[in-house]
Amino acid sequence: MMTERDILLKKLSSVAFAMFEIRLFLDTHPDSTDAMAKFDDLNDKYVKLKEKFEDEYGPLLSKDADSPVQWIKGPWPWEVQ
Repeated sequence: MMTERDILLKKLSSVAFAMFEIRLFLDTHPDSTDAMAKFDDLNDKYVKLKEKFEDEYGPLLSKDADSPVQWIKGPWPWEVQ
């Protein structure tokens, strides 16, 4: 059974993957306004999901932590049930 945390991480991962794929497409189709619009939409979605995750569970990445201590306060992967 997936927790709310797992669901948010899966959504973040899916959106990040889609953004990566669109970036690759834009490498060969730089004038595609449809692809750029889709990328912008996904980027907005990613930012909102990331903010939601960090509000509820703390920093997603160590570089986003206010201090190194904050990064290690959350549960470790093997502590999550």
